[in-house]
Amino acid sequence: MAVILGNSGIVELTRSSIDETFTSDVNPSDVNPTKNSFSFDFPLGQLLTGDQLEIKATDGDTLDFITGWTYPDGKWFINVDPVGGIRLYEDFEGAVNGEITGRVDLQLPSRDIPIEVKVQNSFARCLAEVTEFELNTSRDAVDVTEIGEEFRQQFGTLISGSGTIGCFFEYQQNPCGSDGSVTPELALYMHQLVIRQQLGSEFKARLYLVRRGTGSGVDFDDEVWYEFNAWVTNVAIAFEPTQLVRSQIQFVTNGLIQLKVKTASNYLLQENDDRILLERNQGTGYLEVEQQE
Repeated sequence: MAVILGNSGIVELTRSSIDETFTSDVNPSDVNPTKNSFSFDFPLGQLLTGDQLEIKATDGDTLDFITGWTYPDGKWFINVDPVGGIRLYEDFEGAVNGEITGRVDLQLPSRDIPIEVKVQNSFARCLAEVTEFELNTSRDAVDVTEIGEEFRQQFGTLISGSGTIGCFFEYQQNPCGSDGSVTPELALYMHQLVIRQQLGSEFKARLYLVRRGTGSGVDFDDEVWYEFNAWVTNVAIAFEPTQLVRSQIQFVTNGLIQLKVKTASNYLLQENDDRILLERNQGTGYLEVEQQE
C-alpha cells in the first residue's frame, strides 16, 4: 500500500483569460519612446503585471507605435507601473521583473490608433513558496423522506468545493521546479487578484498530491492532482517580528472539479484487447485514468 507524504505536492496556477475587452485609443501623447512605455484608458488595477494582452487595431491598420511591427494585432506580456504605464515584453519573466533587456521598443505613432485589448493568459506556472494547501469538496443533500417511512431518505445534489493555499509572501522572481528553470507565479499576484474589481479574481489551478520525478525511482512518472477553476475570496497576510511573512489564500471553486491520476500501466495491450503482464525488467507504457467528482 502506498503512503503519500505531503512534501511532493505543488500548486500549478494558470491566470484566467477574460472574455471582456477594453476599447480605447493610443495617441502620440500616450507613447514615451525614451522609456518604451505607453498608456491608454483602462480602470487602474484591472491589468496586472505578467498578464498577456492581445492588442488589436480596430481600424485594420498596423500598430505602428511598436517599432518594426507591421501587423494590426499581436500578443505581449506586460509590466504595469504604479501610475498605469505599460511596457511590452516577449516573455513572462522579463515582464514580471521589469527588466530593460527584452523590452519591446516603441515609437511615436503617426495617428490616433483605436485599439481593442483583451487578456489572453494560457500558461500554467507553479505558485512560489507554497507551504500547504487544502481542498474541501462537498455534496448537498436533500431530504426526500415520505410520510410514514421509518428511516430518513437523502438525495445527493450539487457538488461544491472550497479551500486554502498557504505560502510565504514573495514579490521577487526566483526560479522554481526541479531544474530551477521555471519562472513561478508569486504570492503577490494573488493579493492583486482579489482586489481586481471589473475583470474578477478567477484562476485555474492544479493541486498536485503526487508529481513526476518525486518518487524513489529515477523514472517515477506517476501523477495525482485536482484540477478546477476557482475564485479568490479572501487573502490574508500575517506579519510578525522575527517571523516569516505568510500569505493565506482562500478560494471557492467555480464549476467542474476533477481528480486526475496518471500512472504507469502493468500491462501491454494487444490488438485484440487482451493484456500481457509485464516482466519486472520490461519498460512500462502509460495509462491515464480520470476520475470526476
